[in-house]
Amino acid sequence: MAVAAVVGFSALTATPANAIVGAAYANCTEAAAAGAFNIPVGDPGYGTHLDRDNDGIGCEQGGSGGAVVQAPVQAPAQAQVAQMPVGGAPTGVTQETDNGMGFLALGGLVAAAATGTVIVRRRMAGQA
Repeated sequence: MAVAAVVGFSALTATPANAIVGAAYANCTEAAAAGAFNIPVGDPGYGTHLDRDNDGIGCEQGGSGGAVVQAPVQAPAQAQVAQMPVGGAPTGVTQETDNGMGFLALGGLVAAAATGTVIVRRRMAGQA
């Protein structure tokens, strides 16, 4: 069982490193069918075989200018810190604050219930 867990864990950690993020288009006809042209280096659809003049733009349309029709989709930015430090630079990103009052209130309820249970049991033991 432990061996299976280790093998499973190592397979899970190796998967993202071995995964292929994006593949280049086979040719410019395939790229055009997908609606992409003027594909820059770094785009998942770019390949050196698509760049005839080796200028870093594949499947050029309309000369050297033009815009990339299809841009790579980027994931939304994630918060880097859970809580903004006091005196932090204003970034325009709002941080939700959680001061833990919910857990404190729940703890108080549990303590009150436990105290009530102890009192009831002592009274019942005294009457018996």
